[in-house]
Amino acid sequence: MKVYDTSDIRNVALVGHGDSGKTTLASAALYLAGATKELGSVPDGTAVTDFDEAEIERKVSMSLAVAAAEWKDRKINLIDAPGYPAFIGDAAGAFRAADLVTIVVHAVDGIGVQTERMWEEASRAGLPVMFVVSQLDRERADFDAVLEALRERFGRELTAISLPIGKEASFEGVVSLVDGRAYPAKAGARPADPPADMAESIEKAREKLFDQVAESDDALMEAYLEAGTLTPEQLAAGLARSIAARQMIPVFAASGANLGGVAVWLDAIAEFGPDPTTHPPLKAKRGEEEIEVRTDPSASLLGQVVKTYIDPFAGRISLIRLFGGAAKADQACFNPVTGSAEKLSGLAAPRGKTGEKIPEARAGDIVAAVKLKDTHTGDTLTGDKSDQTVIEPIPFPKPAISYALKTEGDEEKMSSGLQRLAEEDATLRLERDPRTHELMVAGLGVDHLRTILDKLERRFNVKATLEKPKIPYLETITKTAKAQYRHKKQTGGAGQFAEVHLRIEPLPRGAGFQYDSEIFGGAISRNFWPSIEKGIRQVLETGAIAGYPMVDVKAVVYDGKEHPVDSKDVAFQVAGRECFKLAVKEAGPVVLEPIMRVVVTCPDENMGDVLGDLNRRRGKVQGSDSQGGRATIRAEVPMAEMLEYNATLRSLTSGRGSFTMELAHYERVPAEIQQKLVAEFKPQADED
Repeated sequence: MKVYDTSDIRNVALVGHGDSGKTTLASAALYLAGATKELGSVPDGTAVTDFDEAEIERKVSMSLAVAAAEWKDRKINLIDAPGYPAFIGDAAGAFRAADLVTIVVHAVDGIGVQTERMWEEASRAGLPVMFVVSQLDRERADFDAVLEALRERFGRELTAISLPIGKEASFEGVVSLVDGRAYPAKAGARPADPPADMAESIEKAREKLFDQVAESDDALMEAYLEAGTLTPEQLAAGLARSIAARQMIPVFAASGANLGGVAVWLDAIAEFGPDPTTHPPLKAKRGEEEIEVRTDPSASLLGQVVKTYIDPFAGRISLIRLFGGAAKADQACFNPVTGSAEKLSGLAAPRGKTGEKIPEARAGDIVAAVKLKDTHTGDTLTGDKSDQTVIEPIPFPKPAISYALKTEGDEEKMSSGLQRLAEEDATLRLERDPRTHELMVAGLGVDHLRTILDKLERRFNVKATLEKPKIPYLETITKTAKAQYRHKKQTGGAGQFAEVHLRIEPLPRGAGFQYDSEIFGGAISRNFWPSIEKGIRQVLETGAIAGYPMVDVKAVVYDGKEHPVDSKDVAFQVAGRECFKLAVKEAGPVVLEPIMRVVVTCPDENMGDVLGDLNRRRGKVQGSDSQGGRATIRAEVPMAEMLEYNATLRSLTSGRGSFTMELAHYERVPAEIQQKLVAEFKPQADED
């Protein structure tokens, strides 16, 4: 593969609801472009971008994959992102790497939960969007119905760029509205005249397309009104401009399985798709200076790792989006996040689990490098140590649920295996419970964590089970309170003495912990102030009333006493800890529970049952709507009530419902639940 200039690179994220046909579309594109000799198939386990054993077995995309193809003198990096809620976290890496988003929509099922979510994420990232209505060869596929539903949901800017020829099993290609020609569903087929019976619908659709493109620019509108049409050059320029500015959202008809419409979609990406220099600026820091980063081929080397794989043979494989300069094979570089010198070994244009070695890649490209020593997903790479630029972190979703892990085997081996898996999955968190010392694993949901355990067994031969999930409750206070505590201990030798007077105040939610001193006149020497804080932080970690971390508290030491001989660090740690506990008891302590933002999609006939069930779970419905026979319900529900929701929703909807869940905020738990949590913690607290 040749080295492509920045202007000739196209980075396209393929996102959407699960089973919408993203991976099949990518496989078809790679085959038509000559990047693969055979058409990859998800059912057959030969899809290029589904290469993990678990993906092949379950026939579901579980992680981000990139595959490069060459089309019409452009290099197109297809970034295939998972669509199921359990694995949707990897889509964040796709949005960071991409300059254009293609949202794939099932031609039968229509808009799903993830369709909406991916639209919102693309909007948040400021990226241009295309839609592909895929699987048009399926029974009951209806392009017109899906197009109308998309327009109702996402705006009238959505405009068809191609129309299907035939329906369902008779789908045999598309008509491109750019040139008015028919493109048969066959590799290497030449454009032909469209069917005569489509003449009227083609004319109307082309007129709508030309109108919308002309409206994007005053000069173009003037030329259009004068000539009554647009030249191919004017249309191409107008399409490129309006797509990049999100003034028009193109919609394509396609079926990856029979190749129909895929070439027209690729043509549009190559001819009208934005190049990497259009990527919205990213926030970054250079030392203490805040700066903006844009894709710039004239700058020095700058890249960010968007995905990491751990291969049993090659070791760590890093996918890097380049934002500045050029990367050369075996080039030395630097990671300012970890302070590590690195080397771009095995530089390649990625293609699923393999890649084509390249001597160089320029700004805007996505490359794979192997065996980076201390570089992880989200880290920045620069040309050398003198460049301390750090690009803002990739906004991966935070884990929504936490479980304890048990194994009958080697726990150290289990922990090591999970650490390796966490390198691949930026939404996976591992930690030790400070009170129970259990190994905890946190992820996006039960299905996500079960998949992690499946990988743990496959790759590391370690069997583990999920124990009852631990809800990540928090503690805080609701009012200001004061306390004082004297610690005095005499053991025959040197004694211990410390007296602390403390005031604590509630802080706004999310403020964390603040520590201050109002001591004047040397009642407590300055060198003991950190000791008091250390004692307080011990309580913050373990909790004061129910055993959960305490947040959003300000602690102020305003007086105290010390002894010239017996006062020491440990004495003030104890005094600070115990004084803080006393103050908390008087400060209206409460337990906070995580509230999840839940979006449920289900058939209209199941909407009442789903709403009733959410209400029983202490949920607060935020809104609902219905389109195309499917209802979308948005609610906020306590995490404690959502642990087994997957099975319940499956039962309520006969398997036709789906949902997403992410952390929204924390709220105070009802009094009866707090009493129960405090009662459960008291025996442990007494023992401690």
